Amino acid sequence: IIFAVVALVVSFMTAQITKRALRRVLDDIDDLPVLASDMVARIVSYVILTLGLVIALEALGFSLGLLGSMVLLLIVLAVLAAKPLLQDLGAGLIIQIRRPFHVGDQVVIGDAEGAIEEVSARTVRIITVDGRRVHFPNRTVLEGAIENLTSEGRRLTTFVVGAAYDTDLEQACEVIKAALLEAEGVISDPEPQAYVEEFADSTINIACRFWHEPQIERQWAARDAAMRGVKRALDANGITIAFPQRVLWQKPVAA
Repeated sequence: IIFAVVALVVSFMTAQITKRALRRVLDDIDDLPVLASDMVARIVSYVILTLGLVIALEALGFSLGLLGSMVLLLIVLAVLAAKPLLQDLGAGLIIQIRRPFHVGDQVVIGDAEGAIEEVSARTVRIITVDGRRVHFPNRTVLEGAIENLTSEGRRLTTFVVGAAYDTDLEQACEVIKAALLEAEGVISDPEPQAYVEEFADSTINIACRFWHEPQIERQWAARDAAMRGVKRALDANGITIAFPQRVLWQKPVAA
């Protein structure tokens, strides 16, 4: 039993060392694709693991012979090759149970932002806002963050207006809120808000917050209408959106 355990441990360590060494050697071959070198390294490591398993079984009194060893190797290769597939199938089942999104929902998965087109046993497919079709393995979707943009029926957007330091802040906030209420695509309940956010280097920043329909294109349209409306309203009321300013001070030179 001890010999069998030692054989398994040694074969595992040898397989890992061999896999890393093979990858380094094969990566130096210019004409060999990265995926091919990775596959070769994996197969060699699987063969070493199988050899260790055969030795361990022989030590325990199980005589497999050449044919049995070959069958065992094929079984190990099949199981390990099917591991990603089984992971995707399991992740797909969990996704179907949890239902973090439905077909048609707009989501952010990884670096992709778009609408769910299909949820299959192995992959989640989305159409991005710039017209790309992206397939995500289910295990990747389940392991990462899933941001569902449309599940709640509305979303909040914020942009900042930099007002001059001599601005009447009460008046500016009232003007901004009124302009947001009139902007197309802005939801009136909850009402838009304007909050003084910070005293910046050249401006007093006012955060303009409003709700809108959750779709990505609706967000862009509502944001555009809101910013245009706020700019017009501030201009009409003589409220300045300040430019960056610098004060230069020169030390007097002694005569």
